[in-house]
Amino acid sequence: MAVDPAKRQAVTDVVRQHPGMSLVAVSPGIVVFGLLWWLTNPFLAIVFGIVAVAGGYYLLTRRS
Repeated sequence: MAVDPAKRQAVTDVVRQHPGMSLVAVSPGIVVFGLLWWLTNPFLAIVFGIVAVAGGYYLLTRRS
């Protein structure tokens, strides 16, 4: 399964034109990752990071 080229280009364009908006969009995930790393253990934070990336990949590659 590959990423749809139109979606990939749209995401790339948004990140290039509005990097601040992109940072705001992913900041909750960064905060959760940091808190999990600091308050629990690094393994749990890494698992969360992998699940978040896999979820994002799934949302980009799913067929509507």
